[in-house]
Amino acid sequence: MTATDIAPAGVQIFGLRKAYGSNEVLKGIDLNVAQGQVVCLIGPSGSGKSTLLRCINLLEQPNGGTIHVAGFDATDEDVDVDAMRAQVGMVFQQFNLFPHLTVLQNCTVAQEKVLKRPRAEAEKVARKHLAAVGLASLESRYPVELSGGQQQRVAIARALSMDPKLMLFDEPTSALDPETVGDVLAIMRGLARDGMTMVVVTHEMAFAREVADHVVFMDGGYVVEQGHPDDIIGNPREPRTQDFLRRVLDPTHVEVSRDTASMKAVSDDK
Repeated sequence: MTATDIAPAGVQIFGLRKAYGSNEVLKGIDLNVAQGQVVCLIGPSGSGKSTLLRCINLLEQPNGGTIHVAGFDATDEDVDVDAMRAQVGMVFQQFNLFPHLTVLQNCTVAQEKVLKRPRAEAEKVARKHLAAVGLASLESRYPVELSGGQQQRVAIARALSMDPKLMLFDEPTSALDPETVGDVLAIMRGLARDGMTMVVVTHEMAFAREVADHVVFMDGGYVVEQGHPDDIIGNPREPRTQDFLRRVLDPTHVEVSRDTASMKAVSDDK
């Protein structure tokens, strides 16, 4: 598949490398995301998932390889980064809202500055998306007045207000308490049903199995295994994938491992 075969909302990554000094975090990643597809990236912490996501919209500069995203060659030194990012919405772990702006202002500032929308139009668009995430009544509040789940829903509304062709989610529920995780996942399920192209870094295996068209397991900067969620989550082939999922899906296994490690530490201390 060539770059010209990728639909405007799609992603094609070939041979992607990223290093911080001598620490190579991404070691030749290949990934294709078709228009309307939901791809979930899973794997242990430090495997390179978030770095991969941040490279897609050039929050991190790759050291090698190519990235074609939303109709742009992101690794072309002459790429219009602002124009590219206007097509790519990103939702972070820690919300990244402007604390000095109201909910409504958080959802309009980029529209006005980047898309050059008149304020009245920007507010109309923002209110539509705030209503869609259930926060229409909170538009005049500031982030500090909101719960974590509410702040994350504002972040999603803010991203959607830019009319992106692609949405990137970097562990959007990891900073939330269990009672609010469901609200955010429900919004993401709705986006998937509506055909939004999405790349999601997540530890929510039930969500990945239900919503994803394609699951990618990463470890140590490599793609270890990828395919349909029923295959990768339900019946993984690779031992490393099997071990990761056994730990994630079986809390008893994790607790036993922790207890064993604790007992060994006590023994070593003696």
